[in-house]
Amino acid sequence: MHIKHIVDVSSLPLSHEAWNKLVSQNETNTLFQTYEWFSSWHKTFAENSELWLLIVYERETPIGFAPLVISKENNKGKTIQLIGYNNAENLDFVTQTKKQAAVNLIFDYLLDNTHSWDRIILNNIPRASTTSGLIEEACKRHKLQYLKNKSISCPYLQIEGHQGEVNKLLNKYSNKRPYNYFRRQGHLEFRLLTEKDMDKHLPAFFAQHIRRWSDTTSPSLFNNPLNQTFYKNLTAQLLATNWLHFSVLELDDTAISYHYGFDYNDKYYWYKPAFNTDYSNHSPGTLLIRFLIQSALEHKRRELDFTIGDEAFKRRFTNKERNNVNLQIFRKNRTFWLHNALQRTARLKRRFFD
Repeated sequence: MHIKHIVDVSSLPLSHEAWNKLVSQNETNTLFQTYEWFSSWHKTFAENSELWLLIVYERETPIGFAPLVISKENNKGKTIQLIGYNNAENLDFVTQTKKQAAVNLIFDYLLDNTHSWDRIILNNIPRASTTSGLIEEACKRHKLQYLKNKSISCPYLQIEGHQGEVNKLLNKYSNKRPYNYFRRQGHLEFRLLTEKDMDKHLPAFFAQHIRRWSDTTSPSLFNNPLNQTFYKNLTAQLLATNWLHFSVLELDDTAISYHYGFDYNDKYYWYKPAFNTDYSNHSPGTLLIRFLIQSALEHKRRELDFTIGDEAFKRRFTNKERNNVNLQIFRKNRTFWLHNALQRTARLKRRFFD
């Protein structure tokens, strides 16, 4: 086995189809590993990062890859991260065969190139993947200091085998109340947007999200034009697939809520919602989720994955939970002890103020 280090996307030795075939056979097979995601993200954020893609070969056959970049966003040293680190909900190496040997080879290569990095941040690795355990073993073998966070909650609604339970959920009075209210106000329609709708509805979605978060402590990500560009690039890539699930809920042709999500591998993914604040007293977001669940039932999807975050509203609509893991690996011991102290201080502050 050997590694090819790719720093220029124009020299990528994997075709679009070959990339996605490896992803389809991987432990972690989500839209966030696909070529469409990689291509859209790199096209948007290339100026802020340096491609550091490591492809693992068995003789002349690629069997996996570590989709990495070196972030250029701060002056705190060189940081290696997984591609999509600022947007993706599930990240992982793509190594579907001989995984332990592949991960060991990747870390041997990283150790042979310590001049290129000061810290490695690997966020949102699914706990169900063997990757995090193999990385920890590699760190111990190479005597690298690392930090591992507590599990990050990723709730989801399992539909397959639970259709009766899901129908009861939809018929709960608290979940039907928004539907009953809006139905009395006029014509209510939930629909999946098509390519001809994008010029109108993508900007409207951005504007709705910006307004929704304008008076909060967490301003909309779409205040940054780069994030709007990323969604436009991703939309253009996904329109050639069946994976984009961009929907709108309209009352008499007025958009009261949007959901920019995905339909991949027989699952719906909750990704980025927005709603019209003129209707906020009547729970348009709850109604949107109700329609998404109905759609998932009708199209026989296995689940609605609410991705990362333990927000209260998700608990009303989910029946299962996964977890993600964050890892930080340090080249220098003193950098590790500094970050370890900062994390301990942050935990003490949260405990004190909570």
